[in-house]
Amino acid sequence: MSVPALARLAVVVGGSLLLARCGGNSTAPNAAKSIAVVNGNAQTGPGGDDLPDSLRVVVMGANGALVGATVTWAVTAGGATVSPQTSTTGANGEAAALLSLGPTGSVTATATVSGLAPATFTATSSNPCGWLHAFGLGLTVTGRLRQYDCTLSDGSFIDFYDFPVSSQQALYVQLVSPSFDAYIWFLDASGVLLGVNDDSLFLVVSNSFFKVVAAPGDYVVGANSYSPGEIGPYTMNAATTNQSEENCEEVWLTRGVTTTQTLSTTDCAATGPTYRDAFWLWLDNGASLDVTATTLAFDAALELDSLNDNGSSVTLVASDDSVLGTRLTYTAPSSNYYRLVATTMTPGGQGAYTLALAAPPVAATLRWPMLLASPGLFSKVPRRFLKR
Repeated sequence: MSVPALARLAVVVGGSLLLARCGGNSTAPNAAKSIAVVNGNAQTGPGGDDLPDSLRVVVMGANGALVGATVTWAVTAGGATVSPQTSTTGANGEAAALLSLGPTGSVTATATVSGLAPATFTATSSNPCGWLHAFGLGLTVTGRLRQYDCTLSDGSFIDFYDFPVSSQQALYVQLVSPSFDAYIWFLDASGVLLGVNDDSLFLVVSNSFFKVVAAPGDYVVGANSYSPGEIGPYTMNAATTNQSEENCEEVWLTRGVTTTQTLSTTDCAATGPTYRDAFWLWLDNGASLDVTATTLAFDAALELDSLNDNGSSVTLVASDDSVLGTRLTYTAPSSNYYRLVATTMTPGGQGAYTLALAAPPVAATLRWPMLLASPGLFSKVPRRFLKR
């Protein structure tokens, strides 16, 4: 080979090496260049709950979205926890974590990739006693009782749910948990108690089943445990049901409803024998009850019993058995649970009848949250309550 040929070869080879060193970066690592918030910033939720939207960031490199980058998550201010503590970016360069709120206050969380300034998220943990989750007829919700949920005076945790009823409905709410003895509270929109349920089958099934004939309005359902300090997951659902009271089942009424019922052999037997339907309601101190029973099938009678402190017995406080129209009126001297009994003066009397409960007077009461001021309003009755 001639010298000029060797020179040309050297130039070609040298130029190739130069190109490889200066411009051949197709196999160079795609180093992290930036990290930015994609979703989940500036959320507000109740203490004890997970925020509904995950915290999400995107990591970019020199060649676009960076796959496989390690993101470290941390809470840097306020009471909260974040999980997982590390995650890896996916095909779109994104990584996510879940923020669980603790005590009331402001929260700051960060997502960090080595060598970069962190991406920062803020959140607000609000008072859980004043927070209403979404709920309603035909819906099923899942939740969890946690340490920082609203706490009742007995030390048990509770979540509250908004429950609108557009027209008079016979409905039930069922609360099921594998972790605790479920307890349901049913309140009006101002926080006045309307009813409760502990065991759907006394001392056998610890899930709760609350049945009520409710006037139209806005209600609040409380998902709670019977014992203090219990935590864990739960499922709650609500649906319409029949309004009849059969086989001594537990049925609640709100004032303002008109319901058609039937005395029959499937009802609770009383001395005589006669038959009776028993309904439960709560009356605040000074609240008025005005009930009429109308029927052509038998001689109707109404009785009102007040629950005694032991939770296993009642005391008769009012009754009416007028021949020309049965009407019972009563003003509660103290806040308590009451049992309204519809029965007959004629032994063995059966047939259809109509109960009408006058609506309570419209009061200028504050809407929810009422528990913000007085979370100790609610105290559980003994386990024997309502069991006949």
